[in-house]
Amino acid sequence: MKKNRYLLIILISFLLLNSCSDDDDNDAIQTCPQTEIASMKINGELKQFEINGRGIDLDNDGSGHTLSLWLFTGVFQPQQDSYAVTIELPYKKTGTNIIEGFNYFRVQNATSTEGDFVEGEFESKVIVNTNSCFSASFSGHAIIDGNEIVITEGIVKHVYDEPFD
Repeated sequence: MKKNRYLLIILISFLLLNSCSDDDDNDAIQTCPQTEIASMKINGELKQFEINGRGIDLDNDGSGHTLSLWLFTGVFQPQQDSYAVTIELPYKKTGTNIIEGFNYFRVQNATSTEGDFVEGEFESKVIVNTNSCFSASFSGHAIIDGNEIVITEGIVKHVYDEPFD
């Protein structure tokens, strides 16, 4: 009888020790991308972007927060030829087609074009969205100033220099 009691105590102790883990805070770190990349094909031409900013805003209705990532590529001299993209989505939310804003801004030879791809046909998959990092893929097309802009093979994998508080 004593043997069974000791076995029961050992079994319960084993279950309790294994069910409580301090690894919960490390899950986000383990899922963060190992490589940094921000790229997409725009009308068939591969463009590499830099992530030059991020921010979190409180939603107007107080229901949560919106994450914004700012991507840029291009040159300013001798003539400006640049692309800027702002991605907006619910902070910490992952899943398919949750990106709420994909704002495209193009400047070429002092002429600018601007539009939101989410208003066109846009597909996205957000894989990681934590206070430490972000990872997503996307594609879509939109008519901007009468021209069809097609984005394929879009990918962003980014680890923040400093985590959000």
